[in-house]
Amino acid sequence: MDTFAANAGAVATLLLGCLGLFSPARAAAFTSISPIGATGVSEIRATYGGLFAALALVCLAAQSTPIFATAGAAWVGAAAGRFWSVLIDGNREAKNLGGIVFELAIGLLLLTPWLTSA
Repeated sequence: MDTFAANAGAVATLLLGCLGLFSPARAAAFTSISPIGATGVSEIRATYGGLFAALALVCLAAQSTPIFATAGAAWVGAAAGRFWSVLIDGNREAKNLGGIVFELAIGLLLLTPWLTSA
């Protein structure tokens, strides 16, 4: 199993997780959200930080096609949700369209071992 691409996707996920954990204000700005109070900051640390970091670390530790595929499916799901926003909300802003490309790219990197195992 060639995991170079999947590991690159996992490292990208880990870096984003570290951003959420250690710099929630920057993560909030990056994602265009505004936390409300200390609980909002905790939510950024938990979701954009801990969740992303743990997902990435499991991928990196396990080196398992099904685990990479699960993480990749989550990223593709995020891109699909963003695309749904284009259709339903009419959000054609460059940041949203770029987010689709960014999330789809990370998802496809993580899905590479699954997609290439025939």
